Amino acid sequence: MAKSPNRLSASEAILRMSQKRLKARDLVEACLDRIELREGQVHAWEALDAEGARKRADMLDKRARPVGPLHGIPLAVKDIISTRTMPTTCGSPIYRDHVAGRDAACVTQLVNAGAIVLGKSVTTEFAGAHAGKTHNPHNLRHTPGGSSSGSAAAVADTMVPIGYGTQTSGSVIRPGAFNGVVAYKGTFGWADTTGIKTYARSLDTLGFFTRTANDLALIRAAYGHAPADPPQHAPRVGLCRTLWWDQAEPYNRKNIEVAARTLRAGGARVRDWEMPESWGPLITAHNRVMTKEATQHYGPERARFPHLLSPGLTASLEVGDSVTRAQLADAKKRKRRALADLAAVWERFDFLLAPAARGEAPAGLGYTGDPIFNRFWTLLGTPCIALPFNAGPFGLPLSVQLIAPLRSDDQLVAWARWVEARLS
Repeated sequence: MAKSPNRLSASEAILRMSQKRLKARDLVEACLDRIELREGQVHAWEALDAEGARKRADMLDKRARPVGPLHGIPLAVKDIISTRTMPTTCGSPIYRDHVAGRDAACVTQLVNAGAIVLGKSVTTEFAGAHAGKTHNPHNLRHTPGGSSSGSAAAVADTMVPIGYGTQTSGSVIRPGAFNGVVAYKGTFGWADTTGIKTYARSLDTLGFFTRTANDLALIRAAYGHAPADPPQHAPRVGLCRTLWWDQAEPYNRKNIEVAARTLRAGGARVRDWEMPESWGPLITAHNRVMTKEATQHYGPERARFPHLLSPGLTASLEVGDSVTRAQLADAKKRKRRALADLAAVWERFDFLLAPAARGEAPAGLGYTGDPIFNRFWTLLGTPCIALPFNAGPFGLPLSVQLIAPLRSDDQLVAWARWVEARLS
């Protein structure tokens, strides 16, 4: 029995449209039907542009040739990313009715490649830790993670094939893991972030949620990159338990080990890589950089609307106030040293295999989960991909995380396709 269009991956939908077996309008309608059925439980969306999406789909269906690699694919746009006609609320009452009047650069990029903006997906407050209204579609009593909660949940619940995310700490990889979808955080600076609300300028990175690793190749193609094919040779994989291995749930530690054995059985050369003890302070270094830079970007909101900021954000900004110039310099020095350590690692391994999160999505909606397995990679700016693999004791998704050298995103996507085929 053929899949309903909303359940297709972007790659599958593109193939069907190229074969004249699917119209963009039919895909949009199937997504809207799913949203109507499930949004009352999942709460993934802040705003929808159903009529705009329908008009765009009809226009694309009249084209003799595809506009680009994402022709006819609906998108969920995280609500810290500006869109021309829909409000960009940033998950805050301060911006409840704010309309930017122009699309962010990343939205323009994918629209020019043929994509269709379906609506704005829920974000935590300013992409921080204060949770939004979204529920995990696998169990509505559990968090979807944050801050890209709505996009991850919408892709997981088959409301849309692709969703935008951003990561300053763990805001793409962690919700990807919690919702059981493919999640990609690019090399820092890989995409123009003009039109995205800044949290920490030296950390904020654009990412995406999809159903398959191959869908990431379509996104990269929309940015003008030639997707790399999965290599013919097996990869050299570094099993990186990290210095915080004991903070992963026992079942998740076991799952990472199972993934490593599965890849080894598939031909990969898997060896342990011990993270240097000198990396221990990177968690603190990341937090100092993040909170200090946030104080620089949220000065106007603090000055004019302090009563509309959550207690959590207020406390985080107060931490940033206390970060000294010497502490910030030390954080940047530790980052440089860690990157030097990694340079030698990439002579031995094609990518590292590590936890994406501590375990399953925690119960409750007020806490979006611990980014401890994401912070240091975000600080270092490396490209990362989370791939779903198995489920935990409560039936919620688990994932593995792949990490690769800076600016090797296309090669990482290719390796992710190789890994996905072995873990499926």
